[in-house]
Formats: sequence, structure tokens, C-alpha cells
Amino acid sequence: MADEHGRRFSLDKVEIDPAIKNRIMSADGDDHVGDWDGENIDDLMKELDRIEEQVDANYTHLPHNFNLPEDLRDQVEKDYPIWACDINGMCLTGEHADTVVPVDKIRKHYDKKNGGVEAFKEKLRLEREQMIANLKRNQK
Repeated sequence: MADEHGRRFSLDKVEIDPAIKNRIMSADGDDHVGDWDGENIDDLMKELDRIEEQVDANYTHLPHNFNLPEDLRDQVEKDYPIWACDINGMCLTGEHADTVVPVDKIRKHYDKKNGGVEAFKEKLRLEREQMIANLKRNQK
């Protein structure tokens, strides 16, 4: 039906050009400055080195962020920080996006530090609840 009338609905399957998924954009988001196919994290590092000679890359929107395992998303990727992961579970990490670490090592870090990834997330949830309770108490 979408083809008949030229309309597309939110539940219609969308085909996205793979080349668009691979784009690395400038820090301001205006320019397409490089590409990475999500296959090998070493290729991404080489591409970022090449890009950084010319412009600033936007690390917050590197391609293939869906390669990052679900349990390491959100709070963990911000805490560690994890900038990107390849299909083999190798992640670009570190404050300056200059270290490659396998996902298993990241999980072991949270096992050792907090008793696991889920325990870390629970700790953050409890801290947030405590902060909200303190704010409410101070407003009275």
C-alpha cells in the first residue's frame, strides 16, 4: 500500500543505504569526514587518525553503535567510556578514544569493581533515588 500512494507509515520496513550507516561526521555534524564499516576496530582507529589530521570527528555519533552489547549501553558506555565496538566485540575506549578493549574485559572491570554490570546499574539507580529524596527534603 505504501508503494501505491507514495506514503510510508511508521511500521513500514525501511531500507537504509549501508553507505549512510558507515558515515563519520564532523564534530559540528555538518560534514561527512570519513567512513567505517563496523567490521574491525583497528580500521576505525586508522580512519580517526586520518580524520583528526584535517578536522575534529564527532565521537558521540560514530557509526555502528548497535555493535555494543545491550548490557554495556547507556550508563556503562558513559562511565567507562566506550566510543564504538566492532562486530568482534573489540571496543574503542578511554577518555581520548585511544584504547582498544574487548567487551569481556569491560565486564570483568565491573565484576571486580561492583559485582557485575547489573550491580553497577542498580548502584546508580539507588544513588539517583537518594539524590531525588535529598532534593525533595531540602525543598520543604
